[in-house]
Amino acid sequence: MTQQIPSPLSPFQDDQILTESQWTTLASIVDTIISPETQTSGENPKKIQLKAAVDTIKHNTNVTDEALLSEYLAESATSCPEFREAIHRLLAEQIHTQGRKELLSVLDALTNARTSWLLTGHLTPFAQLSLRQREKVVQSWATARLQIFRVLFRTFNDMTKAYWTRTSPTFGRILSYPYTPINHSYGTGFEFPFVVFPPLPQGSTLIPATFETDVLIIGSGCTGAVAASVIARAGLEVLVAEKGYHWKPNHLPMSEKNGMVHLFANGGVTLSDTGKMGILAGSCFGGGGTVNWSASLQLQPFVRQEFAKKHNLPYFESSAFQHDMDAVCETMGVGTQAIKHNPGNQMLLDGAKKLGMKAKPVPQNTGGEAHQCGYCTLGCGSCGKKGPTESWLPDAARHGAKFVEGFQCEKVIFAEDKTQDGKQIAIGAQGIWTSRDESGGVSGKVYRRPVTIYARRAVVVAAGALGGTALLLERSGIQNPHLGKHLKLHPVNTLFGVFDRDIMPWEGGILTSVVSEYENINSTGYGCKLECVTMLPSMVLPLMQWKSGLEWKVHAAKFKRMAGWISLARDEGEGEVYADPIDKYRVRVKYDTSKSDQKNIAVGLVALAKIAFIEGAREIHVGVAGVPPFIRRQSVKTYSSAIDASQTGENAGGTASINDPEFLQWLSRLELFAVNGLPGDAGQVSAHQMGTARMGSSPTNSVVNSRGAVWNTHSLFVADTSVFPGASGVNPMITGMAIARGIARGIVEDLGLLSTRQASRAKL
Repeated sequence: MTQQIPSPLSPFQDDQILTESQWTTLASIVDTIISPETQTSGENPKKIQLKAAVDTIKHNTNVTDEALLSEYLAESATSCPEFREAIHRLLAEQIHTQGRKELLSVLDALTNARTSWLLTGHLTPFAQLSLRQREKVVQSWATARLQIFRVLFRTFNDMTKAYWTRTSPTFGRILSYPYTPINHSYGTGFEFPFVVFPPLPQGSTLIPATFETDVLIIGSGCTGAVAASVIARAGLEVLVAEKGYHWKPNHLPMSEKNGMVHLFANGGVTLSDTGKMGILAGSCFGGGGTVNWSASLQLQPFVRQEFAKKHNLPYFESSAFQHDMDAVCETMGVGTQAIKHNPGNQMLLDGAKKLGMKAKPVPQNTGGEAHQCGYCTLGCGSCGKKGPTESWLPDAARHGAKFVEGFQCEKVIFAEDKTQDGKQIAIGAQGIWTSRDESGGVSGKVYRRPVTIYARRAVVVAAGALGGTALLLERSGIQNPHLGKHLKLHPVNTLFGVFDRDIMPWEGGILTSVVSEYENINSTGYGCKLECVTMLPSMVLPLMQWKSGLEWKVHAAKFKRMAGWISLARDEGEGEVYADPIDKYRVRVKYDTSKSDQKNIAVGLVALAKIAFIEGAREIHVGVAGVPPFIRRQSVKTYSSAIDASQTGENAGGTASINDPEFLQWLSRLELFAVNGLPGDAGQVSAHQMGTARMGSSPTNSVVNSRGAVWNTHSLFVADTSVFPGASGVNPMITGMAIARGIARGIVEDLGLLSTRQASRAKL
């Protein structure tokens, strides 16, 4: 049996970011959120709670090993050395300088008795308080009237739960959860021709290495890959330059701990400035296509019409655009015929049918084959997902394209002369290239050198809508008031059901069904879709509410019996990306979900709650702070009932009906959100980024024209989801790839070469 190859993380510059006292304080906070719980002697409320916790964990996990149960409950966040390393990496690499300073100042304040009183109400440093005192302080932060305390709670709470679930030595054993799949079947993959630049001779000045090509494509994700294939097929020399690295199939899927760093931007999550939006974006060879969930939905007619009419872009209602969408789907073998729904997706379809909601299977880009990997957001080792590394990039390579990984592009470079009408002529790009280590990984010794890539015919930027493209154009001197603006994110909120049977939610296809009943509310063009979410513990458990350390461990142990869904809004509101004032390569995000979008998300949460209830969920948990879970009455005494006697009672039994009075009373709170919007502290998550270099009819309303050309430049194009004139309302992969195909066709046609409209299509 083929063994997975480890993918260790690269070393990072710690530089003693935390003083000893700061670490002591931080450790005391995270060890309050994931707290050590041990048995006490004699009969007392604590012992009764602990026994109830053990009984509930046994009931939900079938674990009978008393030693494992004791070890799990006694574990604290910092008892695992890997947790401390992950937190230090977070502070060193993944938090911007301003945010790090603010966090450290809070730790300093909690270390000082006088200033600690302002944050805790105690004239004692936080770390010197008892566990129960610390727990009450953290609980008070969660519900405080002042926003600063609620932000404190969200910051410490989210990072603690995420990193503990990735590094805990007991959590996976409690769930029987393998952090990477067991008996995985690895595909062969494709051997890409990567360009490697030699190190500078010792003592040499920083002379750039150079490379020449016809067309330089910056970015290897879904859209850059399509452009590479189309242009290479036309007979042009193509070089695809990528900031991240290629991981062969036998490295995939990675563990959550390593995969979030190797495969995603900013270690897994980029937070908005307010901290209310967490954004996931792929950052590796293949980009988002390496880490997405295979969902392959085409842009819908009402959105196509909006793009065409509102933004004067007739391409979106043309047969050419439809042809481009069909072509990219055909290349990846998109279809529904081989889908096998896992329990979460099946319940979404079944519940919607029982309630009269429109729902359907979601086409998958899996080459017409069944694809049962629930870990695919950490890379597809089977090669069953026909993303960029299995389709477009190999096709480009077969037609002569070459590739560079580890290339941080600093700027696009222009010729000294301009065109007769005064346009700048793009002739390449400059950046810093970082090698792999001697073993072919990235965790050992590497070297760096400046690289200049010259492009004789065109430069195509496909560096991503989360600032990759917009910030690169800004660094290159492009000035446009719309650059970095109009960010669309498809904000998401979550709902989870806990069932009386094992779901094993990490198994099976991730997103194979969708409820579309509320996608176009009141014919506005805006609404929400209801879908399943990837159910890997560290990606979803942090979204669930924390009440106490013991309660959360009990709740986390129910994970194998959970199903999770999202309410995803096609956002009418928008935000922006901008460069960090200290680190020009670090993207910062301003985004607050608009009131209308919040209402639409809440409409979806109401519908999801009904679906979860009618499908038999014992508990329903909403990802909105302050909303308690709905728990059906039952005769079995649980940990929850030991704390709140009002939750005890007889099982209502009978046929499921959403007219249950207790459920309707609980649901009424969500229904108010659908009228008034979600609470101000309600956090959202996004895995789709669009619009920060949008397409339009004029430089007064856009960054690129209808052919993807940057206004007032020559031979410089953008071909990624940055050019979307609005939110797509569906997973943007197919739309983005189709647009990239159209832009690449235009480049080829402008150069007088054979258009791919006549050329044969790429085949798997």
